[in-house]
Amino acid sequence: MKISMDDSIKKIVPNCRLGCVEIHGAGVKATPAALTHEFAELKERIAQTYDLAVLPQHPRILSVRDMYRKLRFDPSRYRPASEALMRRVLQQKQLYFVNSAVDVINYCSLKHLLPMGLYDLDRIEGDAVYRVAAEGNYVNIGGNEVSTEGKPFLADSAGVFGNPTSDSRRTAVTLLTRNLLLVVYAAEEVADDEVTEILQFSGEMLVRYNGGRIAARHIVKE
Repeated sequence: MKISMDDSIKKIVPNCRLGCVEIHGAGVKATPAALTHEFAELKERIAQTYDLAVLPQHPRILSVRDMYRKLRFDPSRYRPASEALMRRVLQQKQLYFVNSAVDVINYCSLKHLLPMGLYDLDRIEGDAVYRVAAEGNYVNIGGNEVSTEGKPFLADSAGVFGNPTSDSRRTAVTLLTRNLLLVVYAAEEVADDEVTEILQFSGEMLVRYNGGRIAARHIVKE
């Protein structure tokens, strides 16, 4: 499967990139105790390091918010997934555990403060393109119908499926998923070598908790 960047994104955010990892032959399962333990340790480090009052001034939070604003995607209304996770932790709210794959990506998104999406590769139809969507609607993972108009989306031949805030239910990863696509929505200020390191860390963690193998890893710029 090929992923490309549409001009509707590149003309607004010239240095926008997507970091992508494909995992084949995974065995997704219920969240293992070892992963919940890693999450607990990460939450403790975050509580000791970050403060909710000054979180909006964190350089990585600012860079992601700037990317959203350039795309006319209001970050205060449609909060980046990474920031939403961070706020839940700092507000001492319960994190929801889904499965051994989704929870790994939530961990990595929280650790690196970048929005990430995880998709069932077998439910993506044809090639994908990252573009600003036209008028329409989709059903998100929570089961809510959401407008697509003017928002950045990954889309295949069947329509939109990926978004740095809220993904589609159609390509959601379940216990039946065997092939995974991880996408990192990289802010402009994040250098390519750092994106590569994040992809390597996230891909290896996915394999550690879900098995399978890394079949592809690359950065999409055009």
